[in-house]
Amino acid sequence: MPIPLVTCRCRAQRFVTLLLAVFWLQSGLAAEPAEYLIGVEQVDYYPIYSAVAPDYPYRGYARDLLDLFAARENLHFTYVALPVRRLSHGYLTGRLDLVFPDNPRWEAAHKPSHIAYSQPVLQFQDVMLVLPERKGQPRENFHRLGFVRGFTPWKFQDDIAAGRVVIEEAPNPEGLIHMVLAGHIDAANMAQQVAHFHLKREGRANDLVVEPGLLPLRDSFYHLSSIRHPELIHRFDAFLQREQQAVQALKAKYGL
Repeated sequence: MPIPLVTCRCRAQRFVTLLLAVFWLQSGLAAEPAEYLIGVEQVDYYPIYSAVAPDYPYRGYARDLLDLFAARENLHFTYVALPVRRLSHGYLTGRLDLVFPDNPRWEAAHKPSHIAYSQPVLQFQDVMLVLPERKGQPRENFHRLGFVRGFTPWKFQDDIAAGRVVIEEAPNPEGLIHMVLAGHIDAANMAQQVAHFHLKREGRANDLVVEPGLLPLRDSFYHLSSIRHPELIHRFDAFLQREQQAVQALKAKYGL
């Protein structure tokens, strides 16, 4: 016996309604941002990045850049601030999805070969700052060198081992700058852009100068890296290329 047309239409409508319900459910699930843990250094290196006590809020250029990437790609990042050595351990044992900053040259012998590194996030020059009157003095005249607490002075390991230099630490770049200006240390290590930011902010832009005899002026690079999510690094590279204007605006905001 033929099925009444109205019955067919009702069944068809129920089927379409079911399909729409499934579609909207899947769409809603797809809209939920993917979540990732980003390991960051528990160091004050503002304006590039900073995460310090008491609650270690992550801030600076790196935070703004990564937040912009997350917004553009519908991602959710949780920033996990750890001391540098604990950060490396947590990363290599699989507890973190990504790390910033990273560089293929850092502790290369202890890293797996399959780490995915992004294109350079920031180019900078690692320098030693001295009082203008000390520029050009022989290397052996510089015995006390300052570093931001948490950084490893690996470029001076031979001098340290031989007793030619002693390392002093400060909690942040401003502290190192004041130590050099007061004569408590002979030179301070930091990115040239970081030094320029803080000296300019304090109205002392010309009070310290770079001494290339202690550390030759070369370009260095920060990268975002991941062991577990190389596809996310590819997306980040595409973001950097696509959002060049926005990235440059962030660099200008922080004087980088």
